[in-house]
Amino acid sequence: MKFGDKLILLRKKNNLSQEDLAEKLGVSRQSVSKWESNNSYPETDKIVQICNLFDCSMDALINDNIINIEDIERKDKNNLNIVIDSFLDFITKTINMFSDMKFSNGLKCIIEMFILIFILFILGCIVVGATTGLIENIFYFVPGFNNLLHYTIQSIITILWIIVSIIILVHTFKIRYLNYYEKIVDDDKENEKSDKKIKFEKKEKVIIRDEKHRPFAFLSVLSNIIIFFIKFFLVFVVFGLILSLVFLVMSFIISLFLTPASLIFFGSDLALIASILINLVFLIFIINFIFNKNSKYKELLIIFLISLIVLGVGIGISTISFKNIDFKEYNLSNNITELEKVSYEDNLVIISEGLNDIEYEVDNTESDIKVEINYNNKLNNYRIKLDNYYGLNTYEIHMDDKTISPKDIYNLIIKDLKNNELKADYSKFKVKVIASNDKINKLIDNTSKVYVFEKQEKENGYILKNIVHKINREDYCPGKNYYNAITGELKTSNNCKCEVSNDEEFINLTCDTVYGE
Repeated sequence: MKFGDKLILLRKKNNLSQEDLAEKLGVSRQSVSKWESNNSYPETDKIVQICNLFDCSMDALINDNIINIEDIERKDKNNLNIVIDSFLDFITKTINMFSDMKFSNGLKCIIEMFILIFILFILGCIVVGATTGLIENIFYFVPGFNNLLHYTIQSIITILWIIVSIIILVHTFKIRYLNYYEKIVDDDKENEKSDKKIKFEKKEKVIIRDEKHRPFAFLSVLSNIIIFFIKFFLVFVVFGLILSLVFLVMSFIISLFLTPASLIFFGSDLALIASILINLVFLIFIINFIFNKNSKYKELLIIFLISLIVLGVGIGISTISFKNIDFKEYNLSNNITELEKVSYEDNLVIISEGLNDIEYEVDNTESDIKVEINYNNKLNNYRIKLDNYYGLNTYEIHMDDKTISPKDIYNLIIKDLKNNELKADYSKFKVKVIASNDKINKLIDNTSKVYVFEKQEKENGYILKNIVHKINREDYCPGKNYYNAITGELKTSNNCKCEVSNDEEFINLTCDTVYGE
């Protein structure tokens, strides 16, 4: 059978006239007539188009020795290699289509497919559930119809529905998008061949959809709604990126100003520049998406990748430089020492809020108690507070921060950075209590009634470490309640019920109102 006869059979089998076929191939009706009368043969690219259009092989179409074209089609479709090639061709066309689409249209396509998947999933649950229930009711009275058979039938129906869903999804995707893409590509090739100036420009990006033909219009409506909410959310993301961009630029200026002090800031300069560029890439990409403008993906991707490299280099330089910094304890010899005298009392406690360690030094020649306060007078002031704490007279030493200028702080830190060192605490202070051995023991004993600590002996005295409050109080009474840590007595108002309980080293006070009394 000659080529022209096969073309007539294929055309009529697909209910196409010569004019319809000519329009699909982008040629004149006279050309189709000449092919069918075997007066001429189409060009190779047209033969490929005919094969794709009628889903047949080129060998079946042009080989005159092949008589029954339908048998050849059946063999080709059952051939595994043809199936694999067809699948790979589908994947290739899909990738090419998405690469040539606008980002917003590609996103819309994906959303539509996910909506269709969701609908198929819901329908699948209904179909599988209803079908399985129907079969279960039919075979309910059949002996041996157990759970295993029930789950087997359910699994088979589920697999069948998944296969049907995949076919529906792929077919919808093909007629909704892929066919239009192929038509645009074919038209573009035809325009190039006929030396027309209408060309398929990838810079403009193709919109895959025939506006005159809208199958599954409800999918478009749903996808447009989702796109709208995505854009609405991205507007807030844009504001966040703008704020972060301002913060990054400010940080870069500060880091640039500090660069002469240490190599750490040179690394942070690079990292901040990279962060600014990454921020700008995301900002440009999102703004273009919101306003449906084309983004130069290649340029943005190149900038993004280069920025990531620079970010890594900057972090690496800062990390290496940071490792060379020597962290030292603040040298207390740089502080000044003030001396306070305290009159001794049997219920006296000397404590410093904000300090976990207190040193006691024995000096039996002293009749009173001396308190040495070593502190950084450039950063702090100290004050003494006298109070009664659960029956004990407390002598509290409070350290308050001075109001110093940012310039002084800057000079203090930069001076150390230039020497590759930093102090752990520039506001560090020390309290030493000097008294006779008996008085020190009494002070420590009083302290143990309201505080928990570790007592460490030294050459001429003691050090109390890790000092924390011992009494935990939960008081729900409106009246005043008094607990005496020396005697252990608890005085309460008439309408309150209070309890004292010991939990290991700690004391728990619980007071609650007793109603009706």
